[in-house]
Amino acid sequence: MSDAGTPGAGVVDARDSVFALADVESYPPTILSLSDVHGYWGAFESALALPGDHESFAPVVERDDDGRLHWVGGADGDEYVLVLNGDLVDRGGDGERVVETVRRLRDEAPDGHVRYLAGNHEQFVLAGGIGTDEWYCDRVGVAERRRFFDAIAAGDLTAAYDGYEYTYSHAGAVDGVDPVRANDDFQAVASEVAGVVGTDADAYGTFERSFDDAWVTRAGSSTPKGADAGPLWLGWRHLPADAPPQVVGHTPQERVTRTGNVVCQDVFRETTGRTGGEALVVETPGTVRVLERDRSGEAVLRSI
Repeated sequence: MSDAGTPGAGVVDARDSVFALADVESYPPTILSLSDVHGYWGAFESALALPGDHESFAPVVERDDDGRLHWVGGADGDEYVLVLNGDLVDRGGDGERVVETVRRLRDEAPDGHVRYLAGNHEQFVLAGGIGTDEWYCDRVGVAERRRFFDAIAAGDLTAAYDGYEYTYSHAGAVDGVDPVRANDDFQAVASEVAGVVGTDADAYGTFERSFDDAWVTRAGSSTPKGADAGPLWLGWRHLPADAPPQVVGHTPQERVTRTGNVVCQDVFRETTGRTGGEALVVETPGTVRVLERDRSGEAVLRSI
């Protein structure tokens, strides 16, 4: 955990840290985290249903008659903080539905209780796509892209978040990620390029140059996931076991996996199309566990 998230270390913002929430010391919310949804709606919905399917947890969402998910957040609505740790779009075909749902949950939840962290695929949205003509980042129009830039400016789409002990970012950093620095950097680079969206200068190269100059959005110089990449891009293999405690995604795993202090939660691509496999990282003060759906469909809580 960075100093920015430590009680008494100075003023923190709900953009950056669980410790900025009201009553966090007397009523600490449970942090639920998932990453790399990649537009797979069925797996996303199943993961969010996990707390309600386990006897030890209250539901975090409920489904209305039209199949839309709404925030419940436990008995009082503020029992949870939901951290969506990047790459919610592309690959699967339901990126629009996932993004719409996240926005609805954020609007319905108490302030600061739904945190959307960007991954490299959100970076593709900002840049106007990569030319596949199949992914969300290529289908999305100018107005929708501007909503992503507006969300960054408002602190609703960020790069990192401090939990109780673990820091959350899409890809992590060898020396750890300071959410204040990462989120300020992300806002700065987005502000720098937002004005060209929809203009003659709106080309991937414009964004690529700006992103490569910014620590948080920089891809690796040798490979995109190289050792010098920023926390939207860094490959899992570059994170040593003794790195500061972090929860990351970005590198597919069959199950949520720990190496020393680092937990990787990117499971959707490896489990889609099969029964079970969806998972949430669950952090409370002093503990981090995994709530996952086994192959029979049951919700199971395990240590990691």
